[in-house]
Order: sequence, then structure tokens, then C-alpha cells
Amino acid sequence: VGGCTRKLPDGMRIRGDINICLMGDPGVAKSQLLKHVASIAPRGVYTTGKGSSGVGLTAAVTKDLATGEMALEGGALVLADRGICCIDEFDKMDEADRTAIHEVMEQQTVSIAKAGIVATLNARAAVLAAANPLYGRYNRKKSLSENVNLPNSLLSRFDLMFLILDVADVDRDMALARHVTFVHQNEGLEAAGGDEGNDDDDPEIAHVVSEEDDERKKTPTVTPSVLREYIARARTHHPVVPPSVAPYIVEAYVSLRQDDSNGNSRSKGDQTAMTARQLLSILRLGQALARLRFSDVVAREDVDEAIRLTHQSKASLVEDDRDTPDGRSGNGNSDVMSRIFNILRDYATTSRSNDVELKLCEAMVLRKGFTIPQLQSCLEEYQALNVIQVNSQKTMVHFLHG
Repeated sequence: VGGCTRKLPDGMRIRGDINICLMGDPGVAKSQLLKHVASIAPRGVYTTGKGSSGVGLTAAVTKDLATGEMALEGGALVLADRGICCIDEFDKMDEADRTAIHEVMEQQTVSIAKAGIVATLNARAAVLAAANPLYGRYNRKKSLSENVNLPNSLLSRFDLMFLILDVADVDRDMALARHVTFVHQNEGLEAAGGDEGNDDDDPEIAHVVSEEDDERKKTPTVTPSVLREYIARARTHHPVVPPSVAPYIVEAYVSLRQDDSNGNSRSKGDQTAMTARQLLSILRLGQALARLRFSDVVAREDVDEAIRLTHQSKASLVEDDRDTPDGRSGNGNSDVMSRIFNILRDYATTSRSNDVELKLCEAMVLRKGFTIPQLQSCLEEYQALNVIQVNSQKTMVHFLHG
């Protein structure tokens, strides 16, 4: 969906399309996801990094066989104008070809000066890239630039960067294996129509197949035509940031910058530092979330969700598992509840007050990448320990020892 493209009076244009980079281990279906997105999008172009050159992505100058004159032919990014361009094997591209994407990802134009032709082509396309680690699997003890052979100047142009790891999990592996065997058994059809190929002699396998059939019948699917219509209608809205939400965005950005300056992200490398581009990313994500609601005004909840997405994309790239805001922590002293309590306690200490509004607590927790149920669990746990107290109206949090 993306945000709104702003054109200033002096001619400068601020892009509204959202660029996303997926990095992860081989075999996590990144290529399948890119192909599916390119087929679902109203205008989608799929290409690979190794099979694409710089002129193949931007534009090439060719000679017309009939007239003998020079002509311009648009590349993949130009053909994906007002759509999405999916680039697989992004790390396999040559350095000379990769530099041609810098202008497209920020200015969304392609400047050509070849064979006497000087032109500027529009390439207002969102970029969805997939990259593999440099040495096979992703090493969590190294930074992002050491794992992926991409310069920081290019990584900073992505609004969101997600790390997809191939972690051994019994439930997920079982679900994946059942799905793959079901597809091969029924040739991708929802109903096979007969009992051939089913092991009716084994009651466990028959029970598993029947459960999968019931789950597929219960889960409604959205057809590509309905999804295209939904995206087309959402893009007709042009949400704006109201004056009541603008100070909240400024405060959130400044607080995130302060967290980086305090040394919380120096170990991650410059590629995850909070810069002005991340501020524009938060605005674009907020506008996209407002578009999904068919709204012309960006709400405060949209900004909270945009900050949470930005924080989650940064948290997925850290070198230690304990920095991610999910329950899988290797250090028991820094679990989710303790980190949420530390956020609230630090704010109370800074404001020199033992009372904090619950709405403000929810905003701070969402901004750090946590969820409301995790905040409620934290409040219940520390209230049972007589450390904090929540009033009967559920509006204020009071620190008993502070």
C-alpha cells in the first residue's frame, strides 16, 4: 500500500513507497514469498540479482534496427512504476550494478546520459529485496554488514529490515512437513476427491489429514482479485498527520535517538542507527496503516504500530537473543517482565513522580516493541509483589517504592 508521496513547492519529492529487505538462512521460502507478492501486486516485476545488470534494472540505450536511431528501453525498476519490484539474491549483485539502485530507492528516478540522450525516467516503485548471508548461515555474533555483503549506505535506504532464521522447532517443523506432504499427496488440491494415496490403514495419519482438512475449511482465504481491489481502494486515500499527533511523533523520534546515543545500539553497527530516514519511515508506515483503515487521518495508534514495526525490525538484527522482545530469553535476569518494569521505573525516576498514567505506559511499551498483554502481565506480576499499585479505574500506576 505504502504512504503518500509528497511534492514540495520547490520541486522536491519525498517518496511514499516502503522498501523492505528480508535477510535469512537458505530454505526459509524467501524466493517463494517474493514471487507470490509480484503475482498478487497490481503491477509487480520479479528479477534476480545475479541475472540482472545495472542497465537491466534502470534503463538501456538501444539502436532501432528500422530507423537506426537511439532509443531508451526501461528496465525492471522503470517497468514497475507505481508498483513493486521484487529483487531476489540481492547480495549476489555486482557492486557496479548495485550502485544504480541508490537513486531509485530514495529519489525514485532514473537519470540517463548516454549516446546523446539525457533523460530522467520515473521509477516510483517499492523495492522488496531478499538477501542470503555471506557465509551460508547467519552468524548472530557478527553484525549485519559482516553477515550480508551490502554497504550501509544501501541498507539505510530500507524502511524495514527483517531477519528470518531457520531455527529448529518441533511444532513448526511438524506443521511444515505435514503441509509439504499434503501438497505432494494431493497435487496441491484442497480436496483429492477420493481415498487413493491416503493410508487408511494407519489411523494416526488419517486423523492428521482430517484435521488439516478441517483447518483449511475453517480458515477463509482471500482471492488475489479481492486483494488487488482492496489495495487499489486503499491507495485512493491520502492521509495526513493531524496537529495533535505531530508532537507525539517528534517525542518518539527524539527518545529513540536518545536510546541510540546512550550506547544501546553501538554494538550493532551503523546500519541500525536511528537517523532522519527512520523518521520518514515511521511517517510512511503510519500513513500506510491509515490507508489500510480507509482513513484520511493518521491516528495515534497508527504511529504506535509504526514505531513498533521499526523497533521490531531493529531488534531482529541484534547480536544477542536477549534483546528481542519475545519470551525466548537466554538470561533469566533480563526477561520481558523485567525490561517492561525497567522502562516504567526509568520514566518515573526521570519525571520525579511515583504516578504514571496507564495510557502513557502503553505508549512507551508499544514504542519499545512490546505488546499490551505483556504489559498487563507485568503489572499483575509486580502488583502481586507489592512493588506497584494500579487504581480501581485502571488509569494510573503508582510505584510504592520509588
